[in-house]
Amino acid sequence: MSDSPLVDRRGFLKILGVTGAGVALSGCTQGAPEKLIPYVIPPENIIPGVASWFATVCRECPAGCGLLVRNREGRAVKVEGNPEHPVNRGRLCIRGQASLQGLYNPDRLRQPLRRRGPGFTDIPWEEAEKFLAGKLAELRAQGKAERIALITPLVTGSLDALIEEWRAALGIERRLVYEPYAYEPLRAANRLTFGRQAIPEYRFDEAEVLLSFGADFLETWLSNVEYARGFKQMHTPRPGRTGKFIHVESRMSLTAANADSWIRVRPGTEGFLAAGMLHVILSEGLAMPGLPAGEARRIRDWVSEFSPQEVAARTGVSAEEIRRLARLFAGADPGLAVGGGVAASGPNATATLVAVNFLNYVTGNVGRTVVFGPDSSLGQVSSFSEMQELSKAMAAGEIEALLFFDVNPVFTLPPAAGFAAGLEKVPLVASFSSFLDETTARAHLVLPSSTPLESWGDYEPRRGLHGLQQPAMPPVFDTKALGDILLSLAKQLGEEVAAKFHWENFHAYLQDQWRALQREHAPEKDFTAFWEEALRRGGVWAPAGPEKVRLSSRAFSLRLESVEFEGESSAWPLLAYPSLHYFDGRGANRPWLQEVPEPLTKVVWDNWVEIHPETARRLGIARGDVVQLTSPHGTIELPALPYEGIHPEAVAVPIGQGHREYGRTAQGRGANPIELLSATAEPASGGQAWLSVKVQLQKTGRRMPLVSTAGSEHELKSEIAQVIPLAEAFRIAEEPEDRQAIPELYPEHDHPDYRWGMVIDTHACIGCNACVAACYAENNLAIVGKPQVARRREMAWIRIERYFDGRRSQPQSFVPMLCQHCDNAPCEPVCPVYATYHNPEGLNVQVYNRCVGTRYCANNCPYKVRRFNWFDFEWPEPLPLQLNPDVTVRSKGVIEKCTFCVQRIQTAKDQAKDDGRKVRDGEVVPACVQTCPTEAIVFGNLKDTNSRVSRLARTPRRYRVLEELNTKPAITYLKKVVQEPV
Repeated sequence: MSDSPLVDRRGFLKILGVTGAGVALSGCTQGAPEKLIPYVIPPENIIPGVASWFATVCRECPAGCGLLVRNREGRAVKVEGNPEHPVNRGRLCIRGQASLQGLYNPDRLRQPLRRRGPGFTDIPWEEAEKFLAGKLAELRAQGKAERIALITPLVTGSLDALIEEWRAALGIERRLVYEPYAYEPLRAANRLTFGRQAIPEYRFDEAEVLLSFGADFLETWLSNVEYARGFKQMHTPRPGRTGKFIHVESRMSLTAANADSWIRVRPGTEGFLAAGMLHVILSEGLAMPGLPAGEARRIRDWVSEFSPQEVAARTGVSAEEIRRLARLFAGADPGLAVGGGVAASGPNATATLVAVNFLNYVTGNVGRTVVFGPDSSLGQVSSFSEMQELSKAMAAGEIEALLFFDVNPVFTLPPAAGFAAGLEKVPLVASFSSFLDETTARAHLVLPSSTPLESWGDYEPRRGLHGLQQPAMPPVFDTKALGDILLSLAKQLGEEVAAKFHWENFHAYLQDQWRALQREHAPEKDFTAFWEEALRRGGVWAPAGPEKVRLSSRAFSLRLESVEFEGESSAWPLLAYPSLHYFDGRGANRPWLQEVPEPLTKVVWDNWVEIHPETARRLGIARGDVVQLTSPHGTIELPALPYEGIHPEAVAVPIGQGHREYGRTAQGRGANPIELLSATAEPASGGQAWLSVKVQLQKTGRRMPLVSTAGSEHELKSEIAQVIPLAEAFRIAEEPEDRQAIPELYPEHDHPDYRWGMVIDTHACIGCNACVAACYAENNLAIVGKPQVARRREMAWIRIERYFDGRRSQPQSFVPMLCQHCDNAPCEPVCPVYATYHNPEGLNVQVYNRCVGTRYCANNCPYKVRRFNWFDFEWPEPLPLQLNPDVTVRSKGVIEKCTFCVQRIQTAKDQAKDDGRKVRDGEVVPACVQTCPTEAIVFGNLKDTNSRVSRLARTPRRYRVLEELNTKPAITYLKKVVQEPV
C-alpha cells in the first residue's frame, strides 16, 4: 500500500491563525508534503514552538471523557484530560493516554481497499464510493433494502442522527449499536425493579459504605476515570466520616485490590450474598424508615430461602460475616451497592442485579447515590441476542449487504454465536474502519475512516452532557470521517435520496444540529459565539435532573438461581475478564499498552491463565507451563500463572489478546478466551453469559516463560510501602509530629528560588498505570519489546511497585517509584564526566550529550530508577510524529530517567518571567500529576511553605523511601491508611 501525504503543515497553521486554538479545522484538507523549512512569511497568530490546544472527546471506550490535545506545528503530540468536562475533570486513564498511538499507528489503513481474490488492492475514493453506492442503489431498486444491515459502535448526538436519517432514506431496517460490554443485565434489572431500562448515575463520592458485587469500576466498568475520582473522595479518611469499601468477587481484580475487604466467593454466587444481606436487613428491622410494609414483605418473601446459613453454604462466606456486612451497609448514610461486572455476569446476572437493586432500595440509596434521569448512553446499545439474530439471518442468506463501522464482532463474539460463519454468506461486506482487524479482513470493500482525533463530531455519555469533538490535526492518511462518507454516498444514490442530504460535509451537518442545542440552552446568544465557546470548553453541560422511580412488581417474578456451567463437572469455571489495558481487544495494537505492565501480575506483551497455587500444585503446573484450556466450544493454549488472587475453584484469563489480524503489535500474542465461551444468551436480559463455561486444563509439555517487570513480591523489611491504622492516622493528625532529624553527611544545597518536589499519597494511588502511560507520551520513552523487557531493559521512567504483606492476598499498597531527585544524590559523585549533577532548583539533571554510558550512576542509585539505552530504538512510520519536540530523543549508550518534566517547568518559568513574577503554585503540572484519576500525585515548590506540596510534605503521614540512607529525596510519600477488614 502506498503512503498518502501525512500533514499539510503550513495550510494547517494558516487555519489555526484564523480563529486561534479550539475553533479551527472546519476546512482541513490534504495537500502535497512539504519540506521542513523556516517560515518566509510566518502565519498570523502562530508562534513556532508554542503549542495550540484543541478540546475534543476521547472515544477509546464508551465513557466519553473530555480531551485536550496539544498540537505543535500541525501535529498532535499529547492528549490530556479536559478540566471542564464533567465526566473526567481533567484526568485520563491509560487507554486515553494511548489514543495517540491509534492516530499514528503504523498499521492503520491508508486508503480504500477492494478485495481481489485472497487479498486487497488499493483503489481511489471515487471508485470505492461509486462501487458501494451502485450496489446499495441496486438493492434499493430491487426492493431489497431490508436485506441491508448496518452495525455501528455506540455513537450518539449528530453522527447518530445522521446515521438514522441515512438509514431511513435508504429503507434499511436493521441497525445494531454494538458494544461487546453492553451491560444488558444491569439494564434489564433496572427495568424489572424500577421500570427504567437504563443505567443510572452512581454517586460514589457521596457513599459512606461502598459495596461492589463484581463491578470492576476502577478498570473497565462503565466510566472508570469518573468513578476513580468519586472513589477517592469517599475513601479519603477525614474526621467524622470515613468511607469503607468492600468488594465481592471470585477473582482479585485491580478494584478488589483497592478494597478495604475483598470477599472471595465461589464463581457466580455474588447474588446470593446480596440476597443473604437483604435477609438480615429485613429480618432485623434495619431497613430505611418509611419503607412501605407491603414492599418490605414482598422483598422478604423474595429472599426468604436465603438465610445467612444457606448463603454461607453457597458462597463460602461465613454466616457471621454476612450479618456483619448487612449491618454495616444498613448503617451507612448513605451507602452504595453496585454490580454487573463482565467477569461475574453469568446466567443469573439479572437476578443478581435485582438483589443489588433491592439492597439499595431498602436502605434508602435510590435517589441519593443511585440517581435515574442523567442516564448513561450505554442504555441504547443492542443486546447480545440481537447480534445472534443477525448472525442467524446472515447464515440463512437473508442479508445481502452488511456495512459496519469500527466494530470487530469476529473477535469479540464467541465463535459459537456464528457471526464469522454467517459473514461468509453475505455477498457484500463493507467496512468503514481504521484498522484491518479480524472483521475488516473479511470485508469485500474497505473505506477507511478517520480516527476521532481527526474528525468532527459530538458525544453524549449521559443525558445532558454534550461533548463536542473537533479534529486536532488533518488526517494522517487518505481517510475520511464516517459522516462525510455517508453524505458522499447519499449524493450518489439518486435524486430522491440526495435531496434529503444537502450538507456539503459533516461539519456543516454538525453545526446544524448544534443550532438546536443553542436554541435550547442559550437562546440569548449568537450561534457563532455559542459554537466558539462550546469548541473552547469542549462541549455544553446541562445535566439532566434526577427523576423519581418506584419499585415495580415485575422484579418479584424473577428468581435467583444457581449458575449451571457448561462442561465437565470436574472442570473449572472460567472467568474471562476485561483487561485494564486492552478493554475488549481494541487497545492491543497500542505499543504503550503492551509494554506497560499489568498492575497486579506485572506481566507484559502477553495474556495467561490464572490458577490458584493450590490447584496448580495439585495438577503439577508451574509458572510458564503452556496449558491447554478446553471448553465445550473451543480450545486455546496459554502459559500458566499461579495467582493467589483467584478462587481455588476457578481459573481466569484476561480478554484482549489473541488477535490474528489487527497489526504487528497485536497479532500473534496470547489467545482469545472468548473463543471458549457459550453463545447462549442470558434469558432475562438477552445479554452474553460471560461466566457460563467450565474448562479442562491439560499440560502440553511446552513452556513459554511469562515476562514480568516485578521483583520481589514482598518488601523484605525495606518499608517501601508503609501503612498506618485508621485510628493511628486520626490520632497523629491531631498531634504535632516529633521527628528526630537524621545527621547530615553532606552540606546543604542552596536553592535560591525553587526546590521542586512531589508528594505521592499511597492511600489515593489505585495502581492504574495512567501515570506510566502519560510519562511515555510526554517524554518520548522508547518501546523495547518483550525480549528486551525479559532482560530487564524496559525504559519506563516511573513504575508502580506493589508488595503483598504475607497475611492476605491483597497488595499492601501501590507505590509509584521514579527518580527521587535526591538532595544528596548517590548518582552524582560517581559520574566520571559530570553528566548527572544537581541544579539550583533541586533537580537531579541528566546531560545526555555528556553521558558515556558507564552506568556508575545506575549502580549507585538505591531506588533503581535509571534506564540505559542499549540500542537506538526504532519508531515505525508514522509514530515519529507523536514525539514531543520539547524533549530530546535519546540515543544508544545514554542513561535517562525522570526529569520532573523539566520542559514543563521551563515553560512555566518563561511565562512567569514574561509577567515579571515567580512561578505560582499549581502552574507546573508534570504529565504523571496531570493524568492521575485520583489526584494521588502533587507537585510544586518545596521552598514555598504555603504551596500545597510543601504543606502535604509536612503532614504526619509523611515518609520517604529508604530515608535512613539520608539521600534527602524531593519526593515525600504519604502512608496508606488501613481499616480492619470486615
